[in-house]
Amino acid sequence: MKKRQYVRIVAAGAVLMVLAGCGQSDGEGGAGEASALSEQQMKTVVPDAKAVPGWEVLSGPAADTMEGDLKDSLCPEKEKQACEGARFVGTSRFREKKKAEIGFWAITYQDEKAAEDAFDVHWDWYRKGLGKPASLDLGRVGEQRQAALGTSNYQGDKRAVAQVRLGTVIMWVSVDASRQTGIDAALVKDLATVFAARADEAEKGKPPAAALDS
Repeated sequence: MKKRQYVRIVAAGAVLMVLAGCGQSDGEGGAGEASALSEQQMKTVVPDAKAVPGWEVLSGPAADTMEGDLKDSLCPEKEKQACEGARFVGTSRFREKKKAEIGFWAITYQDEKAAEDAFDVHWDWYRKGLGKPASLDLGRVGEQRQAALGTSNYQGDKRAVAQVRLGTVIMWVSVDASRQTGIDAALVKDLATVFAARADEAEKGKPPAAALDS
């Protein structure tokens, strides 16, 4: 788990665009604004086995509409603003040698303002779910970003959560490991960068291809 994994962005120029927070689209919405992604696009935005080589697939990639029980489980209670304008969600989950698990999920909103307004509400909720949270540095990935490392239970097992917004999409990465294994903060940053790059590619109408180096 401590081994450093470097980010490989397949699409030319994607790293610079993600770091500058320039997710754009020629689709619906105002000039220069990203549009909500489709359900099929959300299924491709969340990382697949090619994006995280060497990790065992536990579930996904999958996508669905944001409604019913799914909406209830992903939206903070009594915080209606968090999911106003939410359209689709994508998810995937992986495991590394039975020592650590990583989860990816993302919500696309009807427009950038809805996503921007929901960002802080979501982050307050996720950060409160960590024991003894300490902030992590994600660099300049996305247009909004937060990350923290803490504990997930009374046994002191570790959990890191990263949250990034790019255009109409808010993305999350969770990494869970035992207290003995620990979590490499650099891996969390790399996973968030890959995820944001895939959203950037989708918002430009390209097939997401960003991946970690094998």
